[in-house]
Amino acid sequence: MDFIGNGISGGTFTGTVIQAQNVHWGQAAPVRTPRMLLPEPEEFVDRAAPRAKLDALLTGRDGRRAPRIVVITGIPGIGKTAVALRWLYDVRDDFPGGQFYADMSPQGPRSPIDPVSVLETFVGQLGTPREERPAGLAGLSAYFRSLTADEPSLMLLDNVVVPAQVRPLLPGAPGSVVVVTSRNRLTGLSVTQPGPDYVTLDALDDDACAQLFGPVAEDGPDSGREGERDSGRDDGQALREVIRACAGLPLAVRIARVRAAEGAEALRELAEELTDPQTVWEALSVADEIPYPKVLDVAYSGLDERAAAVWRMLGAHPTGEFSGDLVKRLGGDGRDGAKALRALVHEQLLEPSTAGRYRMNGLVHAYARRLLEDTPSSYSAADVIIDWYLERAAAAESLVSDRWRFGSRFAPGGLQTEIFENEAAALDALEPDGENAAAVVALAARTGRDRLTCELAEALRGFFFRRKYHTRWIGVCEQALEAAGRLRDDLVLARMHYETAFALYDRAGDGDNDAARHHYERARALAAGIGHARTASSALEGLGQLALREGRPHDAIALFQEATTALGDIEHPRGRALLEYHRGRAHSAAHDHAEAARLLLNARRLFAALTDRNDPAVPRPDRYNEARALTRYAEARLRADRPDEALAGLDEAMTLFPPRVAPKERADAVLLRGDVLAASGDPEGARREWRVALETYGRIGSVKAAAVRLRLAARGVDGVSADGS
Repeated sequence: MDFIGNGISGGTFTGTVIQAQNVHWGQAAPVRTPRMLLPEPEEFVDRAAPRAKLDALLTGRDGRRAPRIVVITGIPGIGKTAVALRWLYDVRDDFPGGQFYADMSPQGPRSPIDPVSVLETFVGQLGTPREERPAGLAGLSAYFRSLTADEPSLMLLDNVVVPAQVRPLLPGAPGSVVVVTSRNRLTGLSVTQPGPDYVTLDALDDDACAQLFGPVAEDGPDSGREGERDSGRDDGQALREVIRACAGLPLAVRIARVRAAEGAEALRELAEELTDPQTVWEALSVADEIPYPKVLDVAYSGLDERAAAVWRMLGAHPTGEFSGDLVKRLGGDGRDGAKALRALVHEQLLEPSTAGRYRMNGLVHAYARRLLEDTPSSYSAADVIIDWYLERAAAAESLVSDRWRFGSRFAPGGLQTEIFENEAAALDALEPDGENAAAVVALAARTGRDRLTCELAEALRGFFFRRKYHTRWIGVCEQALEAAGRLRDDLVLARMHYETAFALYDRAGDGDNDAARHHYERARALAAGIGHARTASSALEGLGQLALREGRPHDAIALFQEATTALGDIEHPRGRALLEYHRGRAHSAAHDHAEAARLLLNARRLFAALTDRNDPAVPRPDRYNEARALTRYAEARLRADRPDEALAGLDEAMTLFPPRVAPKERADAVLLRGDVLAASGDPEGARREWRVALETYGRIGSVKAAAVRLRLAARGVDGVSADGS
């Protein structure tokens, strides 16, 4: 008889010890490498000293135990962001973890952005599916550190207001560098270990300002004699006076250059204005409590009437970054709007941000607000801006779902459905304006536009639901709920309670279930009081989903049945289909497999038979929910030991999932298909499907990849273990 023994020798061991004949090690699927920096500035002069200091800070980076924080400070218009971007582009190749960027106060220093919102964006850029992100600041911060722990990365946090905005956003790799721009030194960061390094930007010297003037400075002396005859100044002297008066501020230099570019006479006139003791301080002051720069008056006076009007109207926009299409709308759409946009860019009052988007310097934006306040108008710029966002949000929402809405935009003839080609295109188009949309809701609420506030919240639901930006979404719903209370309209108030409950249910963080239950109950009571069956039914549906999540399938079945009864004779085919789907899920959870299969197949049939809400003659099947119903049906059939029926349902579901919209749901179906094949005695087919699911989960950064690796490891697939792939 052979003797087989195991033993560990070589010393004393503490902690966990793993002993095995063969151990396969692997790594989790790689996350995406973000490239979020704004475009590199084309105009850049001097700054050798601060750039040398920044270079020196990289020395010893590999030996650090925490990311290095660099705070670039200086007055507005001094070029903090430009210096940071130019340096970050120079060193980016040494940071394989990628580059992150966020504007930490897009609505100004009085409204610093919530770091939770920034973390949601960063985690999304790294590839984690939206429905799988942790909820809350602590969870998101820890998860982000975990995702960024392996490779050093760069981060630019622009326009930081308070230190609390920085700490939760620090990446995990010790060799990372976080550059912060701020108008103050953020001394609160010094309590962290290690503290930040500071780079303070001083004014440009005269030579650098002359270089920034470019061809204007080079061509100035050519007509010096004429200048001497007219004003006693030659052009070289005028240029020196203008540069000196600009006090080394890049923004002031660039704006002054707009005027000087008109020719030698304009240069001499500008020198006179800037050297007048009565106007020089006002012309170059940039602090909030001091009058706005005179040089902006010069730029404004050079615009044609339409471009000037657009600049004023942009003062009503809550942030200084926006779509070029919005600028064109303010200019009247068509050729007039495009011409106004080109004029503002040419005069350097707007600068390109990313594709199709523009940003306005904070001083320039503040000046536009001042102009708007001082210029009477027959219409409201805020209403035009709010309407533009509402129009696009409503168009996207209508593509996400055909549910009933109270807002006027969803009445027959109110939708501009041709704006977007399809749902995926609509969500992608709204993505850059997610933060702006939330800010516009705040603008509507702040200015007493209560009904518009509620209509915006309703219209943005589809975007926030699909993209899972819960912090913004719930903030929007809370503002709309307050606005609805001021309206004294019980239907609108019921709908806003329902929207808030839905957002909380979808986030599913600590305490969210109880909060969602409260809002669903309020929506139900208000709807019952006014006899609005649709809203009462929707609230009951939400309560049923909560019961199902909490492991109470029989309570859920009763609530879903009550929701169906509440509809009465109302023509609401989509709502009935959803309730049938939820009842099928509940019966499956209650192990009533036959009834679950019947209900889920019927739900699929109902989703397939849907028509356009405004034109019943136009078919509009809900393929996404058809596929979900078939996937749930297959799951129920597998639980009932009927893998052959499950396989047929999955094969059909795979043909229905919309491309680009539901990669995770498709991967879930493929994973389930592998389980079905394994139960059918086809291990090779199961491994093939699991590998496909693993590839998709890895590509999108899904945590469900671990479950697939467990299946493959259990089947003894070479090179795969539960710890990696």
